[in-house]
Amino acid sequence: MAILIAWTLGYYLGNAYKLNGTLSALTSVSAYLTLCVVTSDGGISLSRLGSSGLFGAILIAILAIELYHIFSKLKINISEDTAEEVQQMFAALFPVMLSVFCIALANGIILMASGKGIDERIYTGLSFLFSVDDGGGLVGTLFLVFGIHIFWFFGIHGGNVMDSIMVNAFGENLIRNTDLYALNQNAFDEQLAIISKGFLDTFVFMGGAGTSLCIIIAVLIIARSRYMRSIAKMGGIFTLFNMNEIVLFGFPVILNPILLIPFLLTPLTVTLISWSAMSFGLVARVVTEVHWAMPPLISGYLATGGHLSGSILQVINITVGILIYLPFIRMMDRRVVQKESMEDNNTALLKNTLNTVVEKIHDSTGEINGEITKFSIVLESIVGDLNDLSAQMQQQMQLMRTCDEYMRIIDTSVGNTDTSIKIVLQNMEKTNALSMTGAQNMQQTMQEMEETFFSTQKTNELASQLNLRCGQIEGILKSIEDISMQTTILSLNASIEAARAGVHGKGFSVVADSIKGLSATTAKSVSDIEGLLQGMKEDTSDIIERSEVSLRQVETGRQQMIDTNQLFGEIVQNIHNIQAQCHTVLKHSGEVIGELKQINEQIQTTSHFFVETTSHTSKVAEQVRDKSDESKEMVQKLRLLNEETSLLTVNALKNLES
Repeated sequence: MAILIAWTLGYYLGNAYKLNGTLSALTSVSAYLTLCVVTSDGGISLSRLGSSGLFGAILIAILAIELYHIFSKLKINISEDTAEEVQQMFAALFPVMLSVFCIALANGIILMASGKGIDERIYTGLSFLFSVDDGGGLVGTLFLVFGIHIFWFFGIHGGNVMDSIMVNAFGENLIRNTDLYALNQNAFDEQLAIISKGFLDTFVFMGGAGTSLCIIIAVLIIARSRYMRSIAKMGGIFTLFNMNEIVLFGFPVILNPILLIPFLLTPLTVTLISWSAMSFGLVARVVTEVHWAMPPLISGYLATGGHLSGSILQVINITVGILIYLPFIRMMDRRVVQKESMEDNNTALLKNTLNTVVEKIHDSTGEINGEITKFSIVLESIVGDLNDLSAQMQQQMQLMRTCDEYMRIIDTSVGNTDTSIKIVLQNMEKTNALSMTGAQNMQQTMQEMEETFFSTQKTNELASQLNLRCGQIEGILKSIEDISMQTTILSLNASIEAARAGVHGKGFSVVADSIKGLSATTAKSVSDIEGLLQGMKEDTSDIIERSEVSLRQVETGRQQMIDTNQLFGEIVQNIHNIQAQCHTVLKHSGEVIGELKQINEQIQTTSHFFVETTSHTSKVAEQVRDKSDESKEMVQKLRLLNEETSLLTVNALKNLES
């Protein structure tokens, strides 16, 4: 904690002097560490790095930064070619080293002269000032209580800062009281020390620094401010266990000039009352260590060895503290109530204004939205009708153009109809002759296909017989293979017998080898024949499948020929009918040509009218569509503006209510 305080204080004090914050923090920490080298082997004493070293860390950090600020005015000339970062580092290095060296040198001189360093001298002097053994115990204690609360007023935890001083000043008093009380069981013995850390925790710091329990009770008695009462209710339960940060930072007490006087006066007064009551023997002295978080009344009873006088003294102290705080709490409460009243009035006025604005915005926006929506609906209907009309006219115009093209084509076609029909008639006669010839050729083709069909059937039957013969040959080859196997076994047996016969069986051995070779040759031949037969069976199966496919194709072609022959007959009949119709068309073609010319002239006139009307309608529809789009954009913007206004108003009202 001491290192943290030294670093933080050095950093922000250096920034206040417009120095490098990090270097300032390093300077203050380094300077404090030079004072902590107090162990016999030259090491750093860890006891000074915790809360017990806070006061010394604060003083040394301030002294180190003041020296750094003074020495920072010294400049070191470095070549301009050197990098700027290096120049800044060298410019800061000398003041830092000089500041730390001065503090270390002073500490070394004091240490050599008296055997104690600067930090020990600080704590020794303060301990002597607050000591109860020098005849000024009450004055020193009052000064200690005053110092703790001054630190708290500026937001520094006075208990932690002054803890090491309290331990040095009267840390052993409670231990001595406990030992004496164990011997005589008399808590009123004048040999017992009055001042101790337990004395302050039990009778002065009730509810924490400033006897904060009195603040809570005074607020609950007379305060009308919602804020102050809410803080009192929220922090009251913690104050019963002597934890008062909510009270100190909530009202606030810290840096609050209104509560400075009672914050300092109350603990000093209850200290004086408690010391006086114990000095006159009215209240038992503290003989037992009680945890600092023990609630009042209970702690007073336990600390005095089970005497009600301790609890009664706590009640008197709390009452006196309440009476001291009451006028100041009333003064602060009036200001807070006035502020809350003004805020409530302003909030109510602003809330009403916002509600009125919102209502007017909603009303005006609703009317505008309604009118624009109606206008938009009408425009959309008009645009839809115009679009439908334009589409229909374009379709009609397209049909007119198509009819015009068809009429021109028909006019041209009809003009050539006579010649074409005559040519068609001539072609019809030629086609009729060719059709008769084609029918005869088809009949002949059908006969040839029937012969092919019968031939394919015969081939299929032969292939089936061949496949059957191959199966029979496979059976014969199986028998030959068995004979070959038996021959091989016989040759092996003969070779064995020849070997047994010795010289007399050599001739028989030759015969056995010949039989074995013949058997192997036979087996190989059988294997080759089986391979050939397998290939023949596969080829035969393929031939059978192909023959069946050919039979189906021939049958299909035969049926198609029959159908084609029938079609040729129908074609011949249709040709005769077309010839008759062509003669009829030739009679009426002259009349049709005259009527087509009149229709073509009417179509051209109507098409010109539709072109002009469609062009005008498209322009009007485009203008109306643009206006409709603009209206839609305006409606969308108004809706978004309305939603944003409503959202902002709701948020403002919520903030005002909170």
